[in-house]
Amino acid sequence: MGLTMKQKQALADVTGPRYRKAKKAGKSRILDEFCQSTGYHRKYAIAILQQAGKTQLRRIGKQTVKVKITAKTRRKRVYKRYYDEPVEKAVFAIWAFFRFICGQRLVPMIRDNLDVLAEHKRFCRLMTNEVKIKLATVSRSTVERMLRRERRRGKAKGTCATKPGTLLKHQITVRTFWRWDDKKPGFCETDTVSHDGGYAQGEYLFSLSVTDVCVCWSEFRALKNKARTWTEKALDDIRTGLPIPLKGIDSDNGAEFINWHLKHWCEQHSITFTRGRQYHKNDNAFVEQKNGDVVRKTIGYGRLQGDDALNALTQVYDVLNPLNNFFYPNLKCIDKKQVGQRTRRVYEKTPKTPFQRVMERDDIPAKLKQDLTKQKAKLNIITLQEELDRALENLQRFIQHSPGSVERLVADATDSAHGKNLT
Repeated sequence: MGLTMKQKQALADVTGPRYRKAKKAGKSRILDEFCQSTGYHRKYAIAILQQAGKTQLRRIGKQTVKVKITAKTRRKRVYKRYYDEPVEKAVFAIWAFFRFICGQRLVPMIRDNLDVLAEHKRFCRLMTNEVKIKLATVSRSTVERMLRRERRRGKAKGTCATKPGTLLKHQITVRTFWRWDDKKPGFCETDTVSHDGGYAQGEYLFSLSVTDVCVCWSEFRALKNKARTWTEKALDDIRTGLPIPLKGIDSDNGAEFINWHLKHWCEQHSITFTRGRQYHKNDNAFVEQKNGDVVRKTIGYGRLQGDDALNALTQVYDVLNPLNNFFYPNLKCIDKKQVGQRTRRVYEKTPKTPFQRVMERDDIPAKLKQDLTKQKAKLNIITLQEELDRALENLQRFIQHSPGSVERLVADATDSAHGKNLT
């Protein structure tokens, strides 16, 4: 049976003065004996022996006596929260309104549009002068801690609808990576996103994504299907709508891109046409990231088909494109370093919107910058977000009640298989 607490305390009071007077070798031997007797951890035993048995001369009345020194229990400090509940409520409301973007992008967006948010009727009651001052200085880490318990992530996944193109791909140059010092505005990656609802049969809608690698400007268009007519028409619309002249496109090996018509279209408009390697999705990493972060997070994974759904999806992108390019900041990887067997990515310190990246470029004409500045002056971030919510609500009707919805297709397939089993 081991020692009691009182016995351990008495042993420490006796051993402590002897331990403090001993030399290094003697201290090690005393410590071993003390740990063996008490069962304490070595570091804990050192802390106890440093204080045990210490006395101090103090004058009490007319007498001078030795008083045992005991370690005081440190009282835990209680700090008043600076970013208190009113700040949290304002952050939650803004975060939910802008469709739950991450804190690293949310913070610069709040700072850039603080006055607009504070004046709007949706947030004016939450954003008092005190809250407004605090939101101007809140950090990304603080916002991430606020949002941590509120996050809910879905587990839905999309299906790959890329079908190999023809042998024409052997006549199109393969581009496997972007050199970090060779990025220039106007060179874009392009890809399609299927809206099949996890059941890739029949005809359903697609989204065409085009992302400028240098300034991260992204454009999205709704496609009725992957026929080359709709793909070429959407690319032509994007080419005329981009703020920067389109100089090159890079795609995967899907048949909607690897065809003679698109090759001829690129040659006609003096556009460089390259492709990634087969089965190497990361060759188009920039546009693939936009597919997930913008298209999937906004549109979701439901099935869309028909002209009505096409018009509804077009209305969503008419609002989402300016909102994403003028107001939503993004974080860009600026370098990659090989450290042993690992690759270390270096990111920008502050997220920026594609509009800000365009304005910082010296190789973009001043006339284009002036046109973009006038265009942004006509836009309002809250009005655009409200229009986006209405457009998504309209689109949701076609996802839920489309005659070719996933639930009906799966039920039909199940009934058909069950009927075959019965016969």
